Amino acid sequence: MKVHKGMWCAGVMTLAMAGASQMAQASVEESADVPQEERELVQQCHDAAMASKDRDTFESSQLLMDQQNAGDYEKGEELLLHINMLGHGTTIYNVSCNVDEQGNVTYEEYKEAGTPAGSTR
Repeated sequence: MKVHKGMWCAGVMTLAMAGASQMAQASVEESADVPQEERELVQQCHDAAMASKDRDTFESSQLLMDQQNAGDYEKGEELLLHINMLGHGTTIYNVSCNVDEQGNVTYEEYKEAGTPAGSTR
């Protein structure tokens, strides 16, 4: 059987989009498993990123609540917090925020990747 190149590409894109959709759906369902303190830190980082100069990049992205390292935070200590957001298609934005000794969260930077970063879950 001969497979048309366009049909093959469409099939690959369909699989990629299905995988991204499943990842996003899983993050919403699994966020209930994330402790409240971690969710609050992650949300503060997300909010800081959405208010940053890079906000247009994150437009229409979805926060992957279970893909983060907020569980490593200990009060009174600094942490480089990593969260992930699912962007267009299968793009994942690895977002870094600084959490200072007082618990204040500031946006640092982001990198585009195909895989989540910083997750300890």
